[in-house]
Amino acid sequence: MKKKLLLIGGGGHCNSVADCVLALNEYDEVAIIDTVESTYPGLSVIGTDDDIPFLFGDGWTDAFVTVGSVGDTKIRRRLFKMVKNIGMTVPAIIDPSAVIGNNVKIGEGVFVGKGAVVNTGSVIGECAIINTGAIIEHDCTVGAFSHISPGAVLLGQVSVGSDSHVGASACVRQLVKIGDHAMVGMGSVVVKDVPDGVKAFGNPCKVVMSLT
Repeated sequence: MKKKLLLIGGGGHCNSVADCVLALNEYDEVAIIDTVESTYPGLSVIGTDDDIPFLFGDGWTDAFVTVGSVGDTKIRRRLFKMVKNIGMTVPAIIDPSAVIGNNVKIGEGVFVGKGAVVNTGSVIGECAIINTGAIIEHDCTVGAFSHISPGAVLLGQVSVGSDSHVGASACVRQLVKIGDHAMVGMGSVVVKDVPDGVKAFGNPCKVVMSLT
């Protein structure tokens, strides 16, 4: 029986995930669900969200949410819940160039991009994004649906809550806690805890506004 994977949502993040999926060579067929044409060469759009239950019945048993998020995870959460309720398998997609340490726990629907490092003892919650070149040092926790952007660095024992966003090239000092639904701006140097539901940036990183 052929192994088939649906990528739910086209666009830039989908292209990054598709590139990793094809490099892994674990699926016989890969296709995209969206309302617009595919921008990834060789992959076709074969339906919209409404078609997913019928495609599941036709042997498309695996699905992966490829809609990105910058501070708003509602769409990713809705799509993840939808495909799980249908009964589809949601794999973790880890690029072959990523480095995953021992004793790492990675949840369903996680994406780990090219050149990323997730070091020993870390826990990555479901549907989180560990993007290109990000470094998750030892014993860190990244909550469900959070996004660690390209080049961001979490030093040892950092905790990032659920539905949060750490911007590109940000650096978070060891033992710092970032709350749920928080946004850390790109290039920030985070030396103190960041509360739930705020936007913070700078060097040193400071809270600039509430998101609630």
